[in-house]
Amino acid sequence: MTEQEYREALHRIKVKAENERRMLAKEFATEHSPVKVGDYISDICDTIRVEDWILSLRDYEYNSLPCLVYKGKTCKKDGTPRKYSKNCRIEQRNLLRVNGEPVKNHGYGE
Repeated sequence: MTEQEYREALHRIKVKAENERRMLAKEFATEHSPVKVGDYISDICDTIRVEDWILSLRDYEYNSLPCLVYKGKTCKKDGTPRKYSKNCRIEQRNLLRVNGEPVKNHGYGE
């Protein structure tokens, strides 16, 4: 085995491991998510109507559980659209309410 072959094999192993970690993180986060597209969710600052979500890859590797980031437009607390709504993101770990109901354990279930 040459040095180049070794580096290529090592790279393939790292890519495969990273893909498996991401799949596991996505599975965990979606399994524990109480939110669906179309729900109204709130954190300490904003209320949004969920239009889409993505997996947050920022912190789960080192110090916390993987979580979803919900994307949508801001609304008033009663769910009606604001006159000048903005695009907003709310992380699963910051959830306070889903459709007006308080969430337990920041949306990670019991």
